[in-house]
Amino acid sequence: MTLNENTQEFWDLYTKDREKTGKVHQRGLPVPEGSYHLAVHVCIFNSNNQLLIQQRQPFKKGWPNMWDISVGGSAVAGDNSIRAAEREVFEELGLKLDLSGERPFLTMNFSEGFDDFYIVEQDIDLGSLRLQPEEVRQVRWADKDEVIKMQAQGIMIPYWFIDRLFDIREIYDRQGERVHRIHTGFAGLAHLESWMSLAEVIRADFPGMDTDDAMSSYCHTVIQHIRNGTAIYAADGRMLTGMLLFSKDESKIRCLAVHPEYRRQNIATRMVQLMLTKTAPGQAVYVETFRENDEKGNAAREFYRALGFVPDKLDICENYPVQLFVRK
Repeated sequence: MTLNENTQEFWDLYTKDREKTGKVHQRGLPVPEGSYHLAVHVCIFNSNNQLLIQQRQPFKKGWPNMWDISVGGSAVAGDNSIRAAEREVFEELGLKLDLSGERPFLTMNFSEGFDDFYIVEQDIDLGSLRLQPEEVRQVRWADKDEVIKMQAQGIMIPYWFIDRLFDIREIYDRQGERVHRIHTGFAGLAHLESWMSLAEVIRADFPGMDTDDAMSSYCHTVIQHIRNGTAIYAADGRMLTGMLLFSKDESKIRCLAVHPEYRRQNIATRMVQLMLTKTAPGQAVYVETFRENDEKGNAAREFYRALGFVPDKLDICENYPVQLFVRK
């Protein structure tokens, strides 16, 4: 917000616990020690994960001519955080946003107060915006790499966390809940630590993985499969949520597991489908799983049947009774 020379702006003062003191403070004067005021920022992203950024006017006090996050300002007396955010967006961009169902995604403390950050997704026609001439010189969309480059060039306010806003926007929804964005691929050695961490989680479900020596041997097996290009992973961000080892020579799934908290999200199916791209069309594929009436095997047998596998001969693996399934 920009004021005329004869206009005074007042802020509510808060305690360090963000409780209103009942006192107000005139903008431009030093904030009393032990008191704080409220600021807000609104980060508007489009569906391409580009951030709407604004260039501040060269005559504006505080970071003149610098590029900034979409909108920012201080809450005036009587404002709560949401009203302040909606008002600042309308004043600076001429855009009406309804944030009534929103909460600040994060709050940054600064020496004189609290700064609430709202993250919004909206595809906006920039030509429809009405820029506040006292505040905003121009606006544009920018992706993560552009924003980082502009900071390196010294033409954008150096928010230390600005690159993380793009990551947050992808990983969390507007209520702060983590969004699972699962991706699959062929594992490299960089995945080994997370792979073995997942193996610790699921080892009780697999015969022959109950000792430290067995886990050490399994780790060597994983490394060999990685080098052979026969290790497939699923991951949520950088954390592995699924793993699959297969043998090209035997046309056989050697190991398939999904993190307990990520089951029933089609992760195993996606990994098997990726594996099948490395097998010849019509080639039979084998897998050993639990025998019928083994309580550990109900979900696994149902899964393989759904993918077209059918029961074959009985066998023993690591001294544990199993059954071979085949997909022809």
